Amino acid sequence: MQHYLISDLAKNTQLSTDTIRFYEKKNLIQASFRAENNYKYYDDECLKRLIFIKRCRALDMTLNEIVVLLEQVQHPERGCKIVDQLIEEHIQHVETRILELQSFKTQLVALRQSCASDSTIDHCQIVKNLEASIE
Repeated sequence: MQHYLISDLAKNTQLSTDTIRFYEKKNLIQASFRAENNYKYYDDECLKRLIFIKRCRALDMTLNEIVVLLEQVQHPERGCKIVDQLIEEHIQHVETRILELQSFKTQLVALRQSCASDSTIDHCQIVKNLEASIE
């Protein structure tokens, strides 16, 4: 089994050392041992787990969702219904987010169309619309 310093994990996963420390503070990973030089060393399982976490985060999964998935991975004999449900719920969150982003885009296009590019900032309709009070 190979052992890694945090800098090695960062290099192998393309995550920052701060991100790795954050995951460690959240108990998503843990060092396998601390050497006499006070450096923490991590094993292959930790590297594998970080790659898993990174892929989940790339899919915009929350830390809570990742914790649930990691708990399931610890019990490979279980059925995967919980994983299926979690992914289905995440798909619903993504669909909701897509609708929100489409709404943002519509609002931004309307803002952009309200401005004449040859105007000055003090006459810019985009700025005026953003500054307008909510009624």
